[in-house]
Amino acid sequence: MMAFKKVRNLTLDILKFVENEPRHVKFTGAIHLGKPQKAEEGKAAKAPAHLAPVIDLDTGNMECQIIVAAVVLSILNDDYPNEAYVGKCFEIVKKARAEGKAYFPYGVAEIEDPGAPVELPSRQPEVAKHGAKR
Repeated sequence: MMAFKKVRNLTLDILKFVENEPRHVKFTGAIHLGKPQKAEEGKAAKAPAHLAPVIDLDTGNMECQIIVAAVVLSILNDDYPNEAYVGKCFEIVKKARAEGKAYFPYGVAEIEDPGAPVELPSRQPEVAKHGAKR
């Protein structure tokens, strides 16, 4: 059988957030609006979700996408202007909803890229103790 090299995934699975379970992701693209949802009979159409392509670092670099909650969207846009979060890795934790609140709080922390090359300390050239040699 012939082997083919995949160029790009056109469909991506959704990585779901579960309360108090950290997810570790690397953003591979900018957050964007998904397609508008069709209205169900007798109900108004939901606003399109904010989506982001990511790599799921917990499952061995699987390509997927996340639905970006409004709280996470606000945090990322405030702390990483001009989509500077792209290419960076984060731990995102969906926390339990407080009583009477309509939304889930989230914890967001930037983490080291586990695939980044290890930087070795730079070696400073040794300086002669008694002046330079001629």
